[in-house]
Amino acid sequence: MQRVALVVVALGLVATACSREEKPPASKAFCRAADRYNDELERTQLDGKPSIKRQLPIVADLADAAPEAIADDAQTFLDALQRRADGDTSVVDDPEIGTAVDNVNRYANKACNVYNRDSGL
Repeated sequence: MQRVALVVVALGLVATACSREEKPPASKAFCRAADRYNDELERTQLDGKPSIKRQLPIVADLADAAPEAIADDAQTFLDALQRRADGDTSVVDDPEIGTAVDNVNRYANKACNVYNRDSGL
């Protein structure tokens, strides 16, 4: 009986430890840029007019301040947005670019918690 109880307690500790994801490292500059990007996305949702011109400097700040773990994806995101600003529509449906953008957003959410806030929408 004691053996079963110990196994149950051990499994509970493992499950608890696994459920707590560590917050990945990010600088204040990265988190501020992620917050500004989130604000820009919210503005776009409200008025329905995305602005690459407004997004580009924010994504540049994200890429400049990106932690090493996400730096390549952030640069891919920036390069794609610049290409889109230059008229290249092929970046819109490129799965590698989509994955990079998703990775940056996911990292910003985990490290900075910007997308979990109540936006008031």
